Amino acid sequence: MSFKLHFLGTGGMVPTKERNQIGIALEHEGNVFIFDCGENSQKQIKLMKIPIGKIKKIFISHWHGDHTLGLNGLVQTLSNTNNIEKIEIHGPKNSKKFVDNMLKSTIFDSKVPIEIFEYNPEENEELIIQENIDIKISCVKLNHNDVPCIGYIYKVKDKLNVDLEKLRKIAPELEKSSQLARVKMGIPLEYEGKLIKPEEVCYSRIGAKVGLIFDTRPCQGTKIIANNATYLICESTHYHQKHHHKAIETYHITSKEAAKIALEGNVKKLFLTHFSQRYKDITPLIEEAKEIFENTEETYDLQTIKLKQF
Repeated sequence: MSFKLHFLGTGGMVPTKERNQIGIALEHEGNVFIFDCGENSQKQIKLMKIPIGKIKKIFISHWHGDHTLGLNGLVQTLSNTNNIEKIEIHGPKNSKKFVDNMLKSTIFDSKVPIEIFEYNPEENEELIIQENIDIKISCVKLNHNDVPCIGYIYKVKDKLNVDLEKLRKIAPELEKSSQLARVKMGIPLEYEGKLIKPEEVCYSRIGAKVGLIFDTRPCQGTKIIANNATYLICESTHYHQKHHHKAIETYHITSKEAAKIALEGNVKKLFLTHFSQRYKDITPLIEEAKEIFENTEETYDLQTIKLKQF
């Protein structure tokens, strides 16, 4: 099944010809999840041919305009899409107030209900938002001055797979048996008077972890999100290290700090995004990050990256 990242926008506060405001679509197992929704995100979704009817949940990091100005248009379209039963908008505290203000800013006729969820996690907390047998989505508090801001973790759950060589040694007759589904669920299986334990015939497939860090200074939340992440998407908004003082003033992360977060978190791959319009060429930011964390990659608008679930 598909597991992809679509970068709708990779720019900063002011859009340019090359870079839209920030927006990310994560596509997994037939569902599309939107993380932040900068101005013009809806058009980017159409240009990338992302199935709009698969968008059921939108996650907002904070309510600065460059992260949310595309939300009204997208929600209006979704609310008049026939096969959508409900729209969910998730965000930090006060999200219900901001969504209500947004909907009242235009004449809004919705055919489907809109449900808003808001979160205020503690400093060291990974707060679970939604969980099922396959995935877990959680949020973590970030430090963007006095603006409530959260980052997100999208975790594909670990799975047990049958090791056929081990199975053939213990019970070869079960190789094509439907009973193996029980073992994959971690349940011991009784066969011919013998108890077959999952650990005897299975191996664990570690599910991918995608961490999303938005506007913030390095903090406890960035550590939690990055910890053992397979893929880390991190803002490198306005400044490489020579503008470090401005990053501190405006509560953002430099490319070097992002790389350090990835290195210390044992991340497999780092994607930098959310670049300021001041940088016509972001090569110096990427090079600076690679000095610390080699497996760093630039992102650009309308880019799709296929992910491995492991």
